[in-house]
Amino acid sequence: MKNEPKLYLNGPFLKRNQIFNRNYQKNIVNSCKFKNSLVVLPTGLGKTIIGILLIANRLKDYSNAKIIILAPTRPLVSQHKASCKKFLDLDENEITLFTGKIPPEKRISLYHSSKIIISTPQVIKNDIMRGRYDLSHVSLVIFDEAHKTKGNYAYNFISEEYINNCTDPLILGLTASPGKNYERIQQICDNLYIENIVFKKYEDKDVKEYIHDIDTFINLIDLPIKLRELSAIWYNLFENFLKWFVKNKLIPPNKPYYSKLDFLGIARDLTLSIQYERGDGLELSEDEYYENLYYHAPRIIDIVKEKELDIATVYSYCSSCISILHAKDLLETQDISLFKSFLDKLSYKASKDILSAKRITHSEHFTHIVSVIESEEYNNLSHPKLKKVSLIIKEEIKEFNNKKIIIFTQFREMAEFLKNKLKTEFNEELRIEKFIGQTTKTDDLGFPQQLQIEILDQFREGMINILIATSVAEEGLDIPNVDAIIFFEPVPSEIRLIQRRGRTGRYSSGRCYILVTEDTVDIPFHIVARRKEYSMNTVLSNPNQVNLISDLKRKPIEFDSQNKQYQQSDIIKNYRKRKELEEKHLATRSIEEIITQLDTFSESEEYKNLKNYGVTFYSDLMRFDESILREKITKLKSKKIKQKNKQKIYLNQHVKTLINIIKTYGINGSLDYSKFQKLACDENIIDRKFSIHFNQACFLGYLKKLDNQVYFLMDYD
Repeated sequence: MKNEPKLYLNGPFLKRNQIFNRNYQKNIVNSCKFKNSLVVLPTGLGKTIIGILLIANRLKDYSNAKIIILAPTRPLVSQHKASCKKFLDLDENEITLFTGKIPPEKRISLYHSSKIIISTPQVIKNDIMRGRYDLSHVSLVIFDEAHKTKGNYAYNFISEEYINNCTDPLILGLTASPGKNYERIQQICDNLYIENIVFKKYEDKDVKEYIHDIDTFINLIDLPIKLRELSAIWYNLFENFLKWFVKNKLIPPNKPYYSKLDFLGIARDLTLSIQYERGDGLELSEDEYYENLYYHAPRIIDIVKEKELDIATVYSYCSSCISILHAKDLLETQDISLFKSFLDKLSYKASKDILSAKRITHSEHFTHIVSVIESEEYNNLSHPKLKKVSLIIKEEIKEFNNKKIIIFTQFREMAEFLKNKLKTEFNEELRIEKFIGQTTKTDDLGFPQQLQIEILDQFREGMINILIATSVAEEGLDIPNVDAIIFFEPVPSEIRLIQRRGRTGRYSSGRCYILVTEDTVDIPFHIVARRKEYSMNTVLSNPNQVNLISDLKRKPIEFDSQNKQYQQSDIIKNYRKRKELEEKHLATRSIEEIITQLDTFSESEEYKNLKNYGVTFYSDLMRFDESILREKITKLKSKKIKQKNKQKIYLNQHVKTLINIIKTYGINGSLDYSKFQKLACDENIIDRKFSIHFNQACFLGYLKKLDNQVYFLMDYD
């Protein structure tokens, strides 16, 4: 392999001798200077540097314009800010990080005083929707992890606003893996108005000299006979419930393989069909509706109607089957300890009268399996993957003198289990830590951003040798390079496969070990991911089949001769006080009064003058239709009630269950009262118990009964 040239890329707005000269990066930037581009590069080839070089070029074209960098997570946003400070020759005060924790009035001021704004997309979307600023003077928007551009994700809204408001827009989408097929890639290109696709592989001639080989080892694991026996008994329970679906023709009989997706598809189809047929605001054409169904012929909703099935029962049976199949996967691909833990959770749910769980725990299969796994001969039974992980670590130390490894696992509980297991085995030799996301659940505390950063710094400095990570380490984060990674299980996603594998082989040859349990879900997951990756590469290697934007008209961005002093405006200084008064005013008026006043105010000269300062009022909601405006104001009123009662009221489980019924089964936030009573009965909330807890939910402002309908007003904490 050739040595990397000891030459640097220097120029206007770049700090001297900070960026190594790589020809393929320069060529990519040159192809992106005048066209909205989607750049697809494997992890480790410098997507961040390509963004920095394009920023410097755009600053030369428009020194007075702004540049926005968007990333899906706060840690990744922080990394982009650090990169800009490291490589760009700008005053650090001109590089600003936006978060939702920064007050809106301060964001307005910072936006107008900054050259580069780095943010999660939701913050920018909210500010634009409320008219705090627009994108007319933005010369470049970078969408990092561009494969997120789908559905209702904020990237879609921002790209459309940018194209519609800027006369000379330039978009750069960055990703290592845009999607599995033509349709997915086409969707990204449409949503980001892409005119140009750049795709590089490790094998490309101009890339080869800068990368190192990654050897992939597929380790086939045989499941012990005792675990196979348990799995067979457990699956027999699933087959008993499956008969109900086959009998009612909700699922094809004799399929070679049933997965959780089959039952998730039934539940999703039911919800989608009910919403569509009742016309509760879904903006779907008939073709789009059919396209979004999991089962097309026949539709699930038609079967339910024909068989006169109770919809709540269908949902409940789906939930039971999904739980059983999930537990089976834990037993076969993770460890019996996770299986036991899941059985405990089912027992807890059953104790709370959740029918889908009671249906399982009251079975003979469940009783038998619990008695078996609590017997002495199963006490020390573990999955053979655990032994294989230990052997790989020992081999890495002995053969490669490597003491820096990442182990990827799907489940937080498995990360904790592996951490404790390996700590016991390698206590004197290695330092081991887990690395999980920020989200905290009742029994599962997440890692806040600062702790994540501290752990990564320790791993980078060698204070931690083995990092056991969940999906949080797959994309975006500046994970230090390692020489070996271990997949505790395959992932059925080409995006996650590429992101995980790309954590090694950056500075020297790397090794990737994938543990696959034979005759389990591991096998199809591995095959699916490889097939999707191949399909993605095929499309990107022949981008002519993707329809790119070709009719964008551009003209130079014009700047106002007079610069408004937003920072010193009395309106901005009094923003918070005005907002609080406005909320108080709205919370005490009827919705009809508010709509009338907003309609009048939005036509006044005062409103237009204030809008020129980038300040928004609730009247800005008039850009939506009246139904959405009513929903927003209702939420505002509910927020006031909630704040008033937050520290005073304790909600027991039955009240929460009633609220959840409306949330789950309600159409557009409402549900027929008799249907509501029947669903509550399924949860064993009946007679006096139902009356007491339903009245409490209404009294506290969570639910409301009007005529024969029950309405959802607000959620509990």
